[in-house]
Amino acid sequence: MATSRMGTHHGNNGATDWICLPPCEMTLLPLPISTMARIQKLQNSLPILAIFLFLNFFVQPSKSLTSETVALLHFKEQLNDPLNYLDSWKSSESPCNFYGITCDKNTGLVSEISLDNKSLSGVISPSIFSLQSLTSLVLPSNLLSGKLPSELTNCTNLKVLNVTGNNMNGTIPALSKLTNLEVLDLSINYFSGKFPSWIGNLTGLVALGLGDNDFVEGKIPETLGGLKKVYWLYLTGSNLIGEIPESIFEMEALGTLGISRNQISGNFPKSINKLKNLWKIEMFQNKLTGELPVELADLSLLQEFDVSSNQLHGRLPRGIGNLKKLTVFQVFKNNFSGEIPSGFGDMQHLDAFSVYRNSFSGAFPVNLGRFSPLNSIDISENKLTGAFPMYLCQNGNLQFLLAIENSFSGEFPITYSSCKPLQRLRVSKNQLSGKIPNGVWGLPNVLMLDFSDNEFSGTMSPEIGAATSLNQLVLSNNRFSGELPKELGKLTELERLYLDSNDFSGAIPSEVGKLKQISSLNLEKNSFSGSIPSELGEFPRLADLNLASNLLTGSIPNSLSTMTSLNSLNLSHNRLTGTIPTSLDNLKLSSLDLSNNQL
Repeated sequence: MATSRMGTHHGNNGATDWICLPPCEMTLLPLPISTMARIQKLQNSLPILAIFLFLNFFVQPSKSLTSETVALLHFKEQLNDPLNYLDSWKSSESPCNFYGITCDKNTGLVSEISLDNKSLSGVISPSIFSLQSLTSLVLPSNLLSGKLPSELTNCTNLKVLNVTGNNMNGTIPALSKLTNLEVLDLSINYFSGKFPSWIGNLTGLVALGLGDNDFVEGKIPETLGGLKKVYWLYLTGSNLIGEIPESIFEMEALGTLGISRNQISGNFPKSINKLKNLWKIEMFQNKLTGELPVELADLSLLQEFDVSSNQLHGRLPRGIGNLKKLTVFQVFKNNFSGEIPSGFGDMQHLDAFSVYRNSFSGAFPVNLGRFSPLNSIDISENKLTGAFPMYLCQNGNLQFLLAIENSFSGEFPITYSSCKPLQRLRVSKNQLSGKIPNGVWGLPNVLMLDFSDNEFSGTMSPEIGAATSLNQLVLSNNRFSGELPKELGKLTELERLYLDSNDFSGAIPSEVGKLKQISSLNLEKNSFSGSIPSELGEFPRLADLNLASNLLTGSIPNSLSTMTSLNSLNLSHNRLTGTIPTSLDNLKLSSLDLSNNQL
């Protein structure tokens, strides 16, 4: 091809044609006859050419749906979407504009589907697994049901599969072909059949969750030991039996080991110290036996440890007290004995400590809670002795303090008067004595105060009126005395009031009638005198009323017969007089005792 400032040269069977393309200088030259004919033909074709150009450049042809759009719309058709999250999924839109869809920046193909906690129900359509570029399918915390389609194995690029917290069922298809998988979480569903043995082939996994499903009884596969990259392992509630295979302790990256609520047996494994990255161990509700090995103390990164509800026994290894990062320690419902290691008192991060229902004895670590943000502690049902620990609320975070059924003695520490967050305080069945500090009576957030079965004395402080959240007040079997403060009537949330077997005296304050939520009131075996307040008949929810063994006089108020919820009424062993109200016949009582009065 040759060009000149006059035009473009086209070869045509040896003929020479020159067409002037502006801008150019016209030079009058004779034109061949063939060229004249072409110009005439071009002029005749201009209207057609204009229409062609208009259609090409200004009118878009109708677009056929892409295979990805079709697959996603089929997926949508199988789902119920009550909150309309999928409204943007339309055939007129690009899949990349669909809610919850991410496309690859280079190819423009769908790479991720993320629809967690969207109240979606229905089944997963197999069509979705034609998305060859899909790397992440995240559908947790919905209401999805049905089986996991076997077509899933076509998505060989899949790295993340998460359908935890749904209602899916059936057997899990073999996913061995998905060698790129890094996260597999099928937990908290209703998958059944055998525990997957092919899991060991997915050597790229870093997170594996199969727990809380309906697998048939089976052992932990030895092949799990090949998953060297797994950091998070959740097999809780998987109907697993037998001992923990040694191969588990070859999972060198493991940080979280969750195998609770199974039927795993055998001794607690000494090889646990091979897992240097472990920070969380959950083995509660199994059938583990033997003692905790001293090797446990080698896990310097350990933060959470829970082996509660097993059959473990013996002393706790002293080295456990040196696990400085420990935040949660739970060994309740076992057969441990001996002293609790004093090192727990030096911990600076301890948040939850629960050792109830064991046989721990001796003095409690004096400094426990002094340097840590302790939130909850339960040391009930042991054989602990000595003074009650002083520092459990030292950092002002304690909400739950349970120390039932031990042998603590002496006075209850005044340090708890400033423990404002405390919600449950239970120290019943000890040998505690002296007065309850005034501030403890008036803790603003406390829901339950249980001082029963001790040797406490003194009066109930008027500060009780500040405990406006109180739901249960249990003072039974002590030596409390004096009159009940009128401030008791401020406890409008109170449901259970047990003051039986004390030395309270004086009249029952009429303010008690303001306790509209009360369902159980027991004032038995005290020295209350005067008449029964008619206000006691204004309790709309009262089921059990026991005023037996006091010094009450006067007649039985008719108002008691209006309490239609009353199930049990005991006014025996008082000095009541007059006639028994016939209106009591209207009550549907299972128990009525008016004996040993002067009626």
